[in-house]
Amino acid sequence: MLSHSCLSDLTIGKEAYKTRLYGDGKGGYVGATREDGGACAIAHVGRLVTVDGKRVLELTGYLTTPAQSTMLKEA
Repeated sequence: MLSHSCLSDLTIGKEAYKTRLYGDGKGGYVGATREDGGACAIAHVGRLVTVDGKRVLELTGYLTTPAQSTMLKEA
């Protein structure tokens, strides 16, 4: 998969993190990407769509910060 044409303009480095996406059974997906030990994350929300006849998972990434209640627990 790392040789896919959508990555052709990128140089691939070492593995940095993993993301798990959870489907709702209706084409919708959600998940979060966090670095180990990091408080912030990128929340991913998207749908399975068809682009040029190919099935593609199209996601929007949202920057996040810890919820205030989480910050209070850590203090």
